[in-house]
Amino acid sequence: MKKLAKKIFLYVIGLLILAIGINISKAAQLGISPVSAIPYACELIWKIELGKASIIVYVILMLLQIVLLRKDYKAVQLLQIICTYILGIFITYTGADYLLFWLPTPTSYLVKLVYLFISIVIIGAGVSLYLIPNFVPLPAEGLMNAIVQISSGRFKFSNVKIAVDSVLVLISAILSIVFLGQLKSVREGTVLSALLVGKVVGFIFKHFKDPINRWIEKEV
Repeated sequence: MKKLAKKIFLYVIGLLILAIGINISKAAQLGISPVSAIPYACELIWKIELGKASIIVYVILMLLQIVLLRKDYKAVQLLQIICTYILGIFITYTGADYLLFWLPTPTSYLVKLVYLFISIVIIGAGVSLYLIPNFVPLPAEGLMNAIVQISSGRFKFSNVKIAVDSVLVLISAILSIVFLGQLKSVREGTVLSALLVGKVVGFIFKHFKDPINRWIEKEV
C-alpha cells in the first residue's frame, strides 16, 4: 500500500511539475512544447484557456487511440481521462493568473531564452517523475503506444514520437497561420523543446531513476 501511495505521489507531482514547465514555456513567448502546441493555438485563436484547451485536445487523442486499436483497446486506458483532467487543472492553476502571478513578463530575447531553457528542464523533470511509476500514460504517449502496437513492432516508439510530435506541431502551425496570419504557437522554442526535453528525461533516468525506485520499494 505504501508503494502504491508513493507511486501515486510521484505521478501527481510529475504532472504538477510538468504543468509548471508548460506555463513557463508559454511565458517565454518563443513557442511551446509539441504536445501543448495545438492547445496553445486554440488559446491564441479562440481564447480557450490553455488548461481547458489541453483537456479538449487530449480527449481527441484518446478517441484516436480507440479508432486505431478498436477491439484491442483496453478499458483501463480510459483512465487517461482522469490524468488529462488533473493535468488540465494543474495547467490552469499554475498559470500567470494563479501560481505564477509573480513571474515577470520577459522583455528581452535573452530573458525569453532563459525562461525557455528553465521550462525545458522543468518539463523534463515532470515527464520523468510521471513516467517512473509506470501508470497510465497521458493521451499523447498513449497514441504513440497505439501506433507502435498496430504496427506489430515495425515502428519504434522513438520514431513514432518524432512523427506524432511533428504532426501536432504542423497542425498547430497551420491553425496559427490560417487564423492569426502568422506563426505564434510554433517558434524556435517548440523545436528546442522537442530536441532537448528527451535529453533531460534521459539524464534524470540515468542518474535518478534507480534511487527513486529504491525509495518506492523501501517499506520503512
